[in-house]
Amino acid sequence: MFDAQMFFKINWSNAFIKNKYTGELMVDMSCIDLSVEDLLRCSFGLSRLEVTVFMKLLKNKKYVSVSHLSATLGRERSVVQRGLAGLMKKGLAQRDQSNKDRGGYEFLYKAKNKDAIKSSIVEKSRGFCKIVQKTADDW
Repeated sequence: MFDAQMFFKINWSNAFIKNKYTGELMVDMSCIDLSVEDLLRCSFGLSRLEVTVFMKLLKNKKYVSVSHLSATLGRERSVVQRGLAGLMKKGLAQRDQSNKDRGGYEFLYKAKNKDAIKSSIVEKSRGFCKIVQKTADDW
């Protein structure tokens, strides 16, 4: 179940305001301390490791190897591979295969389109707002 307080530092006692024109209940955004990492964790259910790997992929903007990620993050290959597997499963990273000249291959990874991910986050937040509205209305 979604636990907003796990991701946001919210003072729920004064978190809601009523729109004076429509009467809709809205979240007062001034009570929320929210980072991009929080948005990613909340919107896609990412672990801290997955967020760290994803942010590094975004900075690289091109396909990179597990070895490169492992070295730049200072993490074991197996840990980075676990993070990449989670990102792939959640649709936030893409993989390509690079064939070696002497035989064999390695997989290279890249973050998916940042604008598409932003759109997905916004759409998910709209869904959350609808849930908040319905819950408050039913109360």
